[in-house]
Amino acid sequence: MTGRPPTSAELAFVQAQRVAHFATAAADGAVTIHPFCFAVLPDDDGAVIVTVLDEKPKEAPDRDLGRVRDILANPAVAIVADEYGEDWSRLGWVHLRGRAEIVEPGATGHDVALAALRAKYPQYESMALERRLVIRIVIDSARSWQGGQADSPLPRPGDLPSLVRGRRSVRAFSERPVSRAVIEEAIAAAGWAPSPHGRQPWRFAVVESMARRRALADAMSATWRQQLDLDGQAPEVVQHRLDRSRERLLTAPVLVIPCLYLDDLDVYPDPERQAAEATMAIQSLGAAIQNFLLTVYASGLDSGWMCAPLFCPDVVAASLDLPSSVTPRALLPVGYAVKDPVRRPRKAIHELIVTWV
Repeated sequence: MTGRPPTSAELAFVQAQRVAHFATAAADGAVTIHPFCFAVLPDDDGAVIVTVLDEKPKEAPDRDLGRVRDILANPAVAIVADEYGEDWSRLGWVHLRGRAEIVEPGATGHDVALAALRAKYPQYESMALERRLVIRIVIDSARSWQGGQADSPLPRPGDLPSLVRGRRSVRAFSERPVSRAVIEEAIAAAGWAPSPHGRQPWRFAVVESMARRRALADAMSATWRQQLDLDGQAPEVVQHRLDRSRERLLTAPVLVIPCLYLDDLDVYPDPERQAAEATMAIQSLGAAIQNFLLTVYASGLDSGWMCAPLFCPDVVAASLDLPSSVTPRALLPVGYAVKDPVRRPRKAIHELIVTWV
C-alpha cells in the first residue's frame, strides 16, 4: 500500500480521541463501519493501533463477529478519527489505512495491548479481558485535515477527561516555531490555578532566543553532570543523558520557566504558619503548571516537565537575569513533538484510594 506514514501530530490526535471508526471489507466486498475504543502503540513495525473485543454486549461470540470474519478474509482496514465542534476553525480528522490481524489470548503482544487500553480507559480495569481477542492494526499510510490555518496543529478533544488522559511528556521536539499567542494563553490559564489567599505566588520566564537557550544549557551542564554522576552510571551513559537534556533545550522553540514568587504571601509572626504558607505556594505552583500543560496540549502542541532548575536555581536565575524576587523551580519545553513518548502505565483507581469512609 502506498502513501506516507502518519506524523507524530496525527498519531497524537488519534490517541486523544475516545472513540473512532474503522472499516472492514468482507470477502464479497461489502464494507462495514465499526465504532471502537482503541489505543495507539509505538512498535517496531511503526504505528500500531489495538482494540479488544470487550465485555460490551455483542451480537455473536467473538470469533463469529463480522469484523473478525472480515479481517480474516481481508486484512485491509481504514480508520477515521475526527473532532467536531461549533468552532469550525478547530475541526479536524485523520484518515489511516493499515493491515489488521487477530491476536489470540496469550499470544505475543496481547498483554501489551491490554495494558495500553486499560491505561486509556479506566472502565477496562474491572473487565476480564485476558481471554478476549485483540485486533492489532499496523498503520501503512495517513492523511489529515484541520479547519484552522494551513500551519495550525490538529485540534485535540475539548472535554477535560480526554485532555487529562491525553497529555503526555514529550522529550523530542522539532524546531518549528510556536505562536506567541499559544504561550500567552497557557500562562493566562496557569494564572487561574488555586493559590494561598489568591496571591498567585508564581511568575514565568519565557525563552525563545537560541542564544539564550544555548547559554542556559551551558550554564546548567555542570550541575546536570554532577547530579547524573551521583547515579553511579558509566561516563558514556552520563554523557548520553546529558546530551539528550541539552538537545531538548536547544530544539524546543520555546522554554517556559515557572518560578516561585513569595513577596506577596501573607506574613505571620510564628515560623510554623509562615512555613505552611510557603508550602501552600509550592503546592499551588504545581497546579499552575498543570493548567499550563493542559492548555498547551489542548492547542495541539506538546510539552514536558523538567525539574533541573530545582537543583541550580541560582544558575538559571543568573543566566536569564531574573530578579531576586523569583526562584526558578521547573523548566517546560514547548513545541511540536517529532515522536511519541513511551507512556508509563497509570495505577488503577483502587491503588490510588487509601481509604473511603
